[in-house]
Amino acid sequence: MKAEGNNKKLINEQMSNERTFLSWIRTGIGIMVFGFVIVKFSLFVNQLPSTLFKDSNIPKNGFTIIIGILLVLSGALMIVCSYWKYKQTHKLLQQGEYLYSTLLLTVLTVIIFLMSIIIITYLVIAAYPFNFSI
Repeated sequence: MKAEGNNKKLINEQMSNERTFLSWIRTGIGIMVFGFVIVKFSLFVNQLPSTLFKDSNIPKNGFTIIIGILLVLSGALMIVCSYWKYKQTHKLLQQGEYLYSTLLLTVLTVIIFLMSIIIITYLVIAAYPFNFSI
């Protein structure tokens, strides 16, 4: 009876590991889609004829493209790291030696936070350009 209980516990742990992995995959895809949208919108705005916006000052720089590409790369990195963590956890669960670690969560949280700060800074600068005329 005890072996059956341990087997069910292992199955539940493996399924939980899979759910966590799939959640990270969805998050990575979401970040990649967001980066793709930023790049496509930037390209769209840069291709608009200036005659449509005679009195507006639309900045035409490649910074939004860089932000979008970095977001796509961050999403792809998140997917690769989550797969690595999934396989590592699977192996440890099979051996009965699983130890909880927050290293991957910390690294990915810092990357996403830094990207958020960069995007917020860019949006503030784009909305309120600084004039350093003396």
